[in-house]
Amino acid sequence: MKILRGRGLKLFVSLFAFFVLSQSAFASKLPIEVWEYVKEQLPSSTQRFDSVIVVSSDVMYIPLYPAQTNAVSNIAIEYTYPNNKTLKDKPEIVVFNNNFVLLKLFKDKNGDYTLTSYEDFPMKVKLGVMPQDMLVPPGLKMPENLKLVLGDLVIPSKEEGNLVYLNKDKDKSPSDTLVKNEFLPLNELKNKKTYITTSDSKFMFVYDDNSKSPLYELKLSSLPSKIVASNSTKFALVVYFANKNLEIIDLKNERILTQIPLDDVAKDVDIDVKTNMAYVSSQNANTIYCVDLNSARLAKAIRLEQSPSRLAVSSDGTSIVFVDGVSGELFSLKLGDEAQVNPVAKTKNISKVMCDSNFIYALSRTQNKMFVYDRYTLALVDEEKLNEKPVDALMYQGKIYILCAKEGVLDIYDSAQKKVILSQQLDKDGFYSKITLIPDQHNVIITGVNSKKFLIFNLDEMQLIKKQPAMIDVSNIVIMDKTSVEDL
Repeated sequence: MKILRGRGLKLFVSLFAFFVLSQSAFASKLPIEVWEYVKEQLPSSTQRFDSVIVVSSDVMYIPLYPAQTNAVSNIAIEYTYPNNKTLKDKPEIVVFNNNFVLLKLFKDKNGDYTLTSYEDFPMKVKLGVMPQDMLVPPGLKMPENLKLVLGDLVIPSKEEGNLVYLNKDKDKSPSDTLVKNEFLPLNELKNKKTYITTSDSKFMFVYDDNSKSPLYELKLSSLPSKIVASNSTKFALVVYFANKNLEIIDLKNERILTQIPLDDVAKDVDIDVKTNMAYVSSQNANTIYCVDLNSARLAKAIRLEQSPSRLAVSSDGTSIVFVDGVSGELFSLKLGDEAQVNPVAKTKNISKVMCDSNFIYALSRTQNKMFVYDRYTLALVDEEKLNEKPVDALMYQGKIYILCAKEGVLDIYDSAQKKVILSQQLDKDGFYSKITLIPDQHNVIITGVNSKKFLIFNLDEMQLIKKQPAMIDVSNIVIMDKTSVEDL
């Protein structure tokens, strides 16, 4: 019998470790006791779908799964580099007493992702393995002494992914002449990154700063119907017209994070911006899916007797209002361990639903009305006449800004007075269909189809402040603060 010694023994032990880890690391989720310890020390942290820990915009930890987990009564830190640090100090290496390891992911001076260059660490670090479903950062620089922890993971190059780069010299032209998918630069989009989809393309156009032409395109799987995004995690959730899969996009790395299969195609989606929980309706599946945009996971599927289509989450995140796409009836769903569904009213051709702390709002695009219901008694408390074809709306500081597409009018409804206090003529050319709040501003951008303009409306002054030429028909628009996206 040949006895392995030295390097040969280490190689054998490492290969054996990978064999033992083949199941746990491929279905990665941190052990409950490890995750609870991390959350206690770093309360703002979230666990991504691949068990990578996101602490903040510039701190992430990759877990290493051990060949054998020690059974311990209490999780504690056994080793750190630098030495004698707590998890709150965010050290480069953390070894727990149950053999789990955390490696800090950070950028080097060239802007490339890398791990610690320290070499004199315990053998437990080398014997661990990264989660095998992990989304590896493109161009990750792996120190030689840590390459074994990759397991079967492959490091993608920076060029790999779904991005198609366009001509970056377009914006250098002094001409104001616009071609397709361009718009004249807007000061309101300075220091922003803007993502736009159209109704005839499966590409997402990405505009950098206040550029007039897209810097590049992100190829999606199909024609997107709606997109919502988390401003804190920078994850975007895309639902499609003819695709049963949801897709979550990492807006920082601008690539697909994961796909979530549904029982049938999605009809609508809304997001709770406080918790980053997105709610997706599927009319044919009689289901509302809860997707956590902190971890990029499907958190829950709520099965219903109804066929949910249009939906909205309440401003306090405790309820959902939705329209049954078959019967047209409006329902209120109280979230919790056991979802409670209550009928609100029969409705007709609802284009938008909303819910604040006191009321439920429903816009009818054919009746040209907004119906207001008490959120708790579900009684009708107001029925407000609007301009023709209300298609979208936005709640802001006690007022609702309702976009009416027929004549390009913005109706402003005061929730306290329960009446429309102002109808502002915007622009009669084209079909304006979307109103979007610009982050960190009191302005909204109003976009549409065949309008050939972007409109900027100031919510505080309640007046139109800008009309800017645009040669793009907007189906969806997501605006993110550029600095926060790039620093993530």
